[in-house]
Amino acid sequence: MKLLKFLISISPAAIAAAVAAGLVAGAANAYLLTLINGLVAPGPMPTVTVTQFVVTAVVVVVAGVASQLILLHLAQAAVYRLRARLSQRVLAAPLEHIERLGDHRLLATLTEDVRSLSMAVSGIPGLCIDLATIIGALTYLATVSGALFAVSVAGTLIGIACVETVLRRVRETYRRARELDDALIGSFQEVTHGIKELKLHRGRRSDFLGRKLLGTAEDLRGKHVAAGTRFAGGQALGQVLQLGTMVLILFVLARALELPRETMIGYVLVTTFLSMPMQSLMHRIPDLLRGDVALAKIRGLDLSLETARDESALPYDDRPLSDGTVELRGVGYEYLPEPPPMGPGQHPPHGGPGGPPPHPPQGPPPGMPGMPGVPHGFRLGPIDLTLRPGEVTFVVGGNGSGKSTLAKLLSGLYAPRIGEIRIGGEVVGPQNTEWFRQHTTAVFSDFHLFDDYLGLAADDLDDRVRGLLHDLELAHAVTVQDGKLSTLALSTGQRKRLALLTALLEDRPVYLFDEWAADQDPRFRAVFYDRIIGDLRARGKTVVVITHDDRYFDRADQLVKLDFGQVVPASAAISRGVT
Repeated sequence: MKLLKFLISISPAAIAAAVAAGLVAGAANAYLLTLINGLVAPGPMPTVTVTQFVVTAVVVVVAGVASQLILLHLAQAAVYRLRARLSQRVLAAPLEHIERLGDHRLLATLTEDVRSLSMAVSGIPGLCIDLATIIGALTYLATVSGALFAVSVAGTLIGIACVETVLRRVRETYRRARELDDALIGSFQEVTHGIKELKLHRGRRSDFLGRKLLGTAEDLRGKHVAAGTRFAGGQALGQVLQLGTMVLILFVLARALELPRETMIGYVLVTTFLSMPMQSLMHRIPDLLRGDVALAKIRGLDLSLETARDESALPYDDRPLSDGTVELRGVGYEYLPEPPPMGPGQHPPHGGPGGPPPHPPQGPPPGMPGMPGVPHGFRLGPIDLTLRPGEVTFVVGGNGSGKSTLAKLLSGLYAPRIGEIRIGGEVVGPQNTEWFRQHTTAVFSDFHLFDDYLGLAADDLDDRVRGLLHDLELAHAVTVQDGKLSTLALSTGQRKRLALLTALLEDRPVYLFDEWAADQDPRFRAVFYDRIIGDLRARGKTVVVITHDDRYFDRADQLVKLDFGQVVPASAAISRGVT
């Protein structure tokens, strides 16, 4: 079983200790059956003492609890380690790779799959106790009668083989249901992200609910019902075979072999003793099957993340930046399909921090899964551009022109496919990408807010935040205490001001704003372009603003216009430095 192999890979020593404790519990159970049989069997006065019974029972309980606790700690350590590794690999994977995977796939694995796996491994300690009890009882049966033992084991093995045939189909059904989970989570995300559009269009709302969301939910329900029905059928088949074995032993074998009454009492005692662990074992199987499917899904995502370049290994030093000049020399970028899966023994391809190096497209166009704003096979550049300290550059262009892609290149989140980026005269590459990123701060159009200022601990942090809250006219809506904001439940424009506040706190040499002013009222839009941008210019910052606000173009030192990934002549007379 994959789950057991997974646990063994975490700690073979712990598994060995748990197995040893389980074997002790199984042996004690077998001896306990011997004592019980000695008490109830007809004949002379039994020689079993209360002390023997109590000591054996204590051994059963202590060994069982010890095995259970060892496996419990191991199982939870395994789940923790898996969560930590997945989280670390998500953070270490190139941004483009994460965008390709899509939020719904990541969320499904990090939540549903990890939860299913956690439930499965939590049941393994009890499963091991059940197995130890079954083995101990069958061992006792072998001492009572070799013939009864042989027939019972044969019947059990036949039952296992028949049930396993059913379980293969159940496992496949759970696997298909798990694929539907991805689609359902994607639909739930569309409900929250597209709630306004759905409310404003009755036909779209009805079609989305009936055909997409509930349609997927109905398919998922059907898969789970089918899996449960098949499992119930397999369970019934196992019970029929078990009862058939009992009939064979009680009505045929006992008479044919003329087995004594004491032997048959021992057999009935074993059968009764086995009923509870057998039922418990069968009840755990669905969780184990779902856990098996979840582990395969987790490993699939883990392998996908593993094949991407590990950015956590990028070198970093905290040397200051002496010159904030950013130069793009023949920089070009193209969204490429994912590389083909690696074969056995192959290793992830090497490349820049944006992912593997360019490779010939294989199969259909990439389609930008998880990146709806990016056209198929979109290309940016080549671009030659110089951004200087103390200057403000406006980047303009229509939707799909490449502005956001350029922003990710300028912030080091993407690596150029061709050309080079320089900062302070130093070429940006794998050896200094992390250093480059740590000198750039950006507020993207799809920004995310944290409710506390992680990584910005300072004695005067609260005072600085309060001052900026006042400057950004948010002091009436938000307070700060020990670096934690009182609320994030604000309007879009106010949330953008909080994102701007974080950027100002970071105080880095290079600033990038992606459509920041789009959700501000006219008065605060003027504050942004005149006061905030003006202050950053006066402080010698290198500032890039992606914008559509043509009435403020005269505030820029340089205007860059993009059209379908290419720099085109800008009509503004202030344009300079662009080729």
